Amino acid sequence: MPVKNSYVNYSSQGICKIEDICPMKFSFDSCEREYYILQPIHQNNARIFVPAENQKLVEQMRPVLSAEEIDRIILDAKDHSIPWISDRKQRAVKFQSILSRRDECELLQLATCLYLKSRDGAKGFCSSDGQILKKVEVIIAQEFAFSLNIDTQEVGAYIREKLNMQESISE
Repeated sequence: MPVKNSYVNYSSQGICKIEDICPMKFSFDSCEREYYILQPIHQNNARIFVPAENQKLVEQMRPVLSAEEIDRIILDAKDHSIPWISDRKQRAVKFQSILSRRDECELLQLATCLYLKSRDGAKGFCSSDGQILKKVEVIIAQEFAFSLNIDTQEVGAYIREKLNMQESISE
């Protein structure tokens, strides 16, 4: 159960601080309800109100990964890969599904798949693949940088070091 002043990774918003957990009443609602008040770390003026009774939304709040969990995810991603799907429409559906789940291990595998495809010079890597790669890199960089207490620009080097690689995967 998330607690006040802790950090969570929330849905598509990324890392958020739980500013408060308190009863609130909005004009569209007939009664007061308990809400998590989230403040995205990269949007100082934004607030997200998550009804505590809405299990589906509460489940989208997950604890921020620890440094040990990140290292494990990096090493797991090295041993597992996402195969390239030749059909662009099928690939887009699969990659969007991975993006929506926001599982860091899957995202790192996806970044690796896209990065390697973009580097092999073969046809098939289109601008929509490049856009997905950028989104994945932002998601990975935000959480890894926060958890490891490093700058987002250092995340690629951190991953390469853990994988003993020379070239970038997530920069």
